[in-house]
Amino acid sequence: MPFQRPSPPALSFPGEEARETWLCGADGGWKLVDHAVGTVTGIEAIDFDSAPFWSLNPDALDEAVALRWEGYGLSAESGARLWTHWPVTRKDKQVLVGTLALTAESSLSDSPGYEPSARMLSLPGNGIAVWRELGRYVAAFTRDASLLHVAVLTSRILDADAAFELRDVCAALQTHGFIGEVPAIHVWTHCEPDFAPQLACLFAESSVAKESRPDPCLPPVASGLLPVQVAVRRLQQQRSQRRMLMLAAAALAYLCFFGAWWLRLQWRDSGLNRADAEMAARQPEIDLVREAQTRWLEMETAINPDLYPVELFHQIVSLLPEEGIRLKEFQIDDGRLIVSGEAATVNQALGFKDRLAGSEPLRRYVWNFPVPTIREDNRADFRAEGTLNGGTAHEAQ
Repeated sequence: MPFQRPSPPALSFPGEEARETWLCGADGGWKLVDHAVGTVTGIEAIDFDSAPFWSLNPDALDEAVALRWEGYGLSAESGARLWTHWPVTRKDKQVLVGTLALTAESSLSDSPGYEPSARMLSLPGNGIAVWRELGRYVAAFTRDASLLHVAVLTSRILDADAAFELRDVCAALQTHGFIGEVPAIHVWTHCEPDFAPQLACLFAESSVAKESRPDPCLPPVASGLLPVQVAVRRLQQQRSQRRMLMLAAAALAYLCFFGAWWLRLQWRDSGLNRADAEMAARQPEIDLVREAQTRWLEMETAINPDLYPVELFHQIVSLLPEEGIRLKEFQIDDGRLIVSGEAATVNQALGFKDRLAGSEPLRRYVWNFPVPTIREDNRADFRAEGTLNGGTAHEAQ
């Protein structure tokens, strides 16, 4: 259904030769101005088709009007709204509906709203009004106080031929029961001398009045019209705005991510700088500790009984079985302990390896025990190399 809309301050109306701009004053009256911003656009009558009809379903006028214009080949695309309608009168269970549909692709600029020019004029009730619009003559037919039908005359001057054309349009409307006799015809523009007399002959029951065209104003209820080209342009603008918003969001996320990353780097650099400064301040103490540690490592082999060669040899010999393994080599070299020998079988060599690795007194050593070499008589040569792990006996404990 059409929606009520507060009046904007200005409108653009198709005048006799060019568009006119009208501004609403504080008193509610409209005055002609040279220019105004944010004007509602009055679309000229030549861009419309008018097709009044009787509807049998007063409660579903929107659907009835849509089916009617879709039957004529019109369809709304890209959110466009190409037709508008309004009830004219009721008769029994029928409703007489006036309706206009945009059929021309005029070059319209973006506007707060679009209205048919015929609905922006105060039309006389139960009559005909004739005016000039951008060089063409327009006739509006009313029933009671409502607009019923709009027609653009083919005649380029208001003469006797134009009067006959007006009579033909009126007769067609009367044939369909849309209007009855016309009590008055209002001419709001210049006409030829023979136009009014010919009207008086053709419309014997009608009075002919030559008057100035009333000032345009906004209709009380908005039509909701939205031409296709404007709808497409707005849709493209919305898509462009969405793309820009997405790009802006991506750029913001990018800045946030790398800003947080940069702040984290700055925080880490600050922490490292503080740690470097603290270490530099404590470097003399660290050097003293390292020097003491070095001296201890140099003296450990001499003062730690657990590292005496005799004690190490005793611990290794205690791991040998009563028979089956014979040691060939026992060597201590710069913190390394090398043991090699001969076993009666491979299993005995591997068993010695397990005992060596599991020895509690020798746990300060990390052992490397390659796969034993098997001789032709099935005896196995083995070699084990242990490296001190922990540096000192105190640390190992």
